[in-house]
Amino acid sequence: MTQHTSEGHDPGRIIHEIQWSEALPWWILLRAAGAAFAPTVILLALLGALANWAGWSIADSLRLPGVDRAADVLSGADAAATGPILQGPGGLLPAGGMLLPGRPALPLLQRIIDAAPEPVAELMQLLAIPFRPTATLARMGGAFARIAWFVLVWSIFGTAISRHVALKLIGEEAPGLFGGVLYGARKWPAAFNSVMFVLLGILALSIPGAILGLLMRSDLGLAIAGVVWPLVLAGAVVLAILAIGVVAGWPLMVAAVGVERGDSFQAISTAFSYLYQRPLHYIFYALVALAVAIPAFAAAGLFADATGTLALWAASFGMGHERTAVVVDGIRSTISGGLSAAGSGAAVPWGAKALGFWTRGLESLLGGFGWGYFWAIATAAYLLLRHDVDGTELDEVVIDEPGGEAS
Repeated sequence: MTQHTSEGHDPGRIIHEIQWSEALPWWILLRAAGAAFAPTVILLALLGALANWAGWSIADSLRLPGVDRAADVLSGADAAATGPILQGPGGLLPAGGMLLPGRPALPLLQRIIDAAPEPVAELMQLLAIPFRPTATLARMGGAFARIAWFVLVWSIFGTAISRHVALKLIGEEAPGLFGGVLYGARKWPAAFNSVMFVLLGILALSIPGAILGLLMRSDLGLAIAGVVWPLVLAGAVVLAILAIGVVAGWPLMVAAVGVERGDSFQAISTAFSYLYQRPLHYIFYALVALAVAIPAFAAAGLFADATGTLALWAASFGMGHERTAVVVDGIRSTISGGLSAAGSGAAVPWGAKALGFWTRGLESLLGGFGWGYFWAIATAAYLLLRHDVDGTELDEVVIDEPGGEAS
């Protein structure tokens, strides 16, 4: 950027150059948001969303337990038995018996959780089930199976998106759809195992607590646990560090594999290091990402709405008003799964069902954009945190394999 001073000033000071990438490094988040609109990113995200939906549908058909809203709230009798302190929003005993003292102590935290979109809230509930003290082994196993599939799917497609976005941000040629899938298919073990290794560590460290739990089956053992519980809480801090790190740091692990082409241990070390050394930076980048998401999702939604509406608008000139109303009603009925209201309960024509199918496909494409945006922002956040902690330049991405093989 060039600025000129007024006449009469020193000619040697009339030009000033501002490097926005150095003055505002987080500006890369906006560039990453723009990269989320790339067709390759959207298609990769859509494939990942479809793969995750397919896996969870199979889990539903096998009747594997998952998120059950009816089981995650207290019944009227249970709520009455807990007393007023444990009842109501932000109580100490919400969501099937989880003790959450942070909810009443920090009401803002409860409001943020309550304001989360429904898909995000359901995912958070699913992640909480394996760590829920009152969850049965069946529910823990079902939730873990779904989470493992979720992590596996996005270890492939999230890594592919991260690689594509990282190369785009530095001006290098990025792999296309098939190249991205091939890259994710080669590198997914590193991203997947990074999560599994941390979870295994959590299980190993929980063994002493399980032994204490055996003593707590009796009243005497419960009394002993009540005395030594501060020591248990102190030891559980390590579990909290690992649990929070694997959930909040998982996007950074995937981005590390996409940017550095590293292994699982490198992904774990960098993610935990960046998360806990620069937590406020991490939160700030997340807030910027949320602020940018509003116009980004609005633009994507507007484009999808305009595409679907204008396609039908153009066809309406040939169909006429009455026929168009019938077709629109059929499309709406197909999407909602009901019968045609305008047809007095008559079956929806096959053509209208086909149009409804493609309309839902457009909705799925918009949902895919959301995942593409998430991984694009995660990649930019990884580059920023790496710059904050290690001082690595933002445009430094490993392009070749360690042995020199081209990407």
